[in-house]
Amino acid sequence: MLKGYVERADGDSVSVRLIDNGLDSSLRAIGFSNAAEKDIYVLRVADNTQKAKVFDELRSLGVAFSAGKEWCPSEVFEYLRDEQLLSGKYLRVAWTQPGQYLLTNA
Repeated sequence: MLKGYVERADGDSVSVRLIDNGLDSSLRAIGFSNAAEKDIYVLRVADNTQKAKVFDELRSLGVAFSAGKEWCPSEVFEYLRDEQLLSGKYLRVAWTQPGQYLLTNA
């Protein structure tokens, strides 16, 4: 079941779209805050080392990393893993059509 997913992680911020409101306090504990939309949480990161630490915390919460074009969050995760800032598998979400998705361990 999809609890939430990282929808953007390029540049100096990480954006999570929350589906399960039970993750609100956990995201806030990491340092995320609400954006303009109530279900979007954003955290600014200083560098790839901090981004990798945030990704690891999100992974432990069961948050997925979205697939897509160019520097989508799943590709950023794999880049950080290639740079040896992260290790192990993560939950990848890809949309097959509006409202339908496929979750895989990558």
